[in-house]
Amino acid sequence: MQSKTIINLLGNEDVIKFIGLHIKDDVNKLALDAKKYPEIDIKAISTLISLYKKAALKLPEHYKIRAALNPKSYEQSTSEAVAKFKAEIMGLENKKIINITGGIGIDDWAMAKYALKIDSCDMDAEIHEMAVFNNTLFKNEKIERHLIDGITFVNSSKKADAVYADPDRRPGHGRVFRLEDSQPDILSNMEMLLDKADKVWLKISPMADITYLKKSIPSIKEIYVISWMGEVKEILLCCDKNENALKKLVAVNIGSQKTSTFEKECNPKPASFGNAGNYLYEPNKSIIKAGLSSEYSSFLGLKMLSIHSHFFISDNLLPDFDGRRFEIIERLAYKPKIIKTYFETNGIKQANITTRNFRETPENLKKRFELKDGGTTTLCFSIDNERNSWLFHCQQL
Repeated sequence: MQSKTIINLLGNEDVIKFIGLHIKDDVNKLALDAKKYPEIDIKAISTLISLYKKAALKLPEHYKIRAALNPKSYEQSTSEAVAKFKAEIMGLENKKIINITGGIGIDDWAMAKYALKIDSCDMDAEIHEMAVFNNTLFKNEKIERHLIDGITFVNSSKKADAVYADPDRRPGHGRVFRLEDSQPDILSNMEMLLDKADKVWLKISPMADITYLKKSIPSIKEIYVISWMGEVKEILLCCDKNENALKKLVAVNIGSQKTSTFEKECNPKPASFGNAGNYLYEPNKSIIKAGLSSEYSSFLGLKMLSIHSHFFISDNLLPDFDGRRFEIIERLAYKPKIIKTYFETNGIKQANITTRNFRETPENLKKRFELKDGGTTTLCFSIDNERNSWLFHCQQL
């Protein structure tokens, strides 16, 4: 569906009213009833309604105003919650920003609450037109869109306070993320970008390796590993040409009720280890991705099962743990025959299986022990610091 079609539809008050009336309808059934609405493009509207159903959680403010979206722009967009968090910590007050990869404009929308001026660039004419339309809906006069290559725009512009970029993987490079395989080419242009701005902020794929990023970009000053609704969504880098050492590494977990952060300490306590206790803990995924599991366990006074397992254990229940908490019902050494007997004796035929640093996958374990997926029982399989394999039969709290 072309951007002009979407914009024309959303500029029609009758269409907006129709969407409001049918926003909860089954879009497939709505499409089948197209003959009932001969004056309306039901196929296009059904596509929009389908997107809005998803956008209600990810992009609530854009959902409310019926912003222009298409499937590509929606899938590539930052969630509003993540965009808001980034805008809050980037120090943008009264600053001039150049976004070289504007996309549908969610990050621009959040940054405009603080920045003095945002020049936002994109090469996709369809997405660019929808972003311009959305800026009009939001009355965002601070944002000026440019249908141009962002690198070219920065190179020909006066110095800005900050450059923001969300490099995308080039077609054909699969799921393995490297900056060398991204568009625009950040690494080749980093020196120019740092000459043109005091800071360069980069939104990086959650699949990127932290060690690789630090080696590839010596000017990284700050790293934020950001999770939203339990999943790591991106890695945010702050680059400064006057810095040659990492000053800050932060794991961020944005939930529906609150946002929690854990920052790497200057002199962390050494980790302690153990495999026995009443409660098992699994930190949120941003802590694990950031490589801060050991420091988080020490900070809380918990024992790690092993340095690579990302499970903590304790006799005491912590109320404010950032991650999943389990009460341990039984701990068993990993001996399949004994475990199978234990399952039969206790009537365990269904379970949620979690493995960390373990030699078998959840799928293999379900087949081995003839277990169905789901239910209220949790089975955690892992290895302790002495290379002993364990099963923890748990109840999630």
